[in-house]
Amino acid sequence: MIDIYGIFKKIPGGSLLFPMFTVALINTIFPDLLTSFGGMTTAMYKTGTLTVAGIILFATGAGINVKTLGTVLKRCGALTIAKFAIAFGFGTLFVKMFGVDGIWGISAVAFVTVICSTNPGVFMGLAADYGEPADLGNFAVMNLASMPCFPIMILATATGGAFDIMSVITILVPFFLGMLLGNIDPNFAKMMKPATPILIPFMGACFGSSINLISALKAGLSGVLLAVVFLIINVVIMLFVDKIINRRPGYCGTAWCSVAGIAMTVPAMLAADPTYEAYIGTAGSQIALAIVITGLVSPFITKWVVGMWGSPKVPSNKEKAVVIKSAAN
Repeated sequence: MIDIYGIFKKIPGGSLLFPMFTVALINTIFPDLLTSFGGMTTAMYKTGTLTVAGIILFATGAGINVKTLGTVLKRCGALTIAKFAIAFGFGTLFVKMFGVDGIWGISAVAFVTVICSTNPGVFMGLAADYGEPADLGNFAVMNLASMPCFPIMILATATGGAFDIMSVITILVPFFLGMLLGNIDPNFAKMMKPATPILIPFMGACFGSSINLISALKAGLSGVLLAVVFLIINVVIMLFVDKIINRRPGYCGTAWCSVAGIAMTVPAMLAADPTYEAYIGTAGSQIALAIVITGLVSPFITKWVVGMWGSPKVPSNKEKAVVIKSAAN
């Protein structure tokens, strides 16, 4: 028996990345195969990206309790403001300095999408290991912060192009409709809770159908550079905010610093716009690589931060040394 679920669990973001790269391999060898089937097969693995993403946004909204948002914002308000400042500040600066073409093979589509992203799933895992129950409230805000409407808004305003409000509304409608229904009926929220983990592999498969691995390998170095730039900018600022402004150990700040799988929906949403059409394939490959790299590196950075300054569950290395020394005496 092949432990497929075990493979998913061993790889950060594996439930999205494993099916994505599997289908990408098929698409690279047989580029017309998934299109040639037609019907349900093509809809499920080729053309259904936005449908699956819309359902995930709906299910995510259903899981957010509006009664808790005030308390959550008090706990993580500074981190939320910092993340939006990073997204809008660096995203706009990149477009103004380098245009849509970007620099070093990194287009504005790839950079803005990645710099805006944050991964609630990685955060939840790290907060469970190191934090306290109050930290878990970040999850709701992070789902809002990682919505794909933000990079689309930044690209539209920074390029000076006409801002298509409908492109944002079409993202917000399923999210807020889910939130409305989930808060009217808690049982509905419970029903929708399993939807996101179930649908993530199918979204990954749809993403993979638009990726050519040969092109992805060519874009490999630029994808690594994109991930490194993301980590440097986000870790430095988020750690500073959590330690200096929040006066906390810092693990929450660095736990925000990874790219979410839902970032892969942004190139798909921009594909119909001729301004960005030429960059979609390469951007998708770079974003996918950034998801993998940041998902792997962010937990190690957070572990180092906990070693330096501790957390509610884990003492710092200095505190451990004091305990060991006291026990020895």
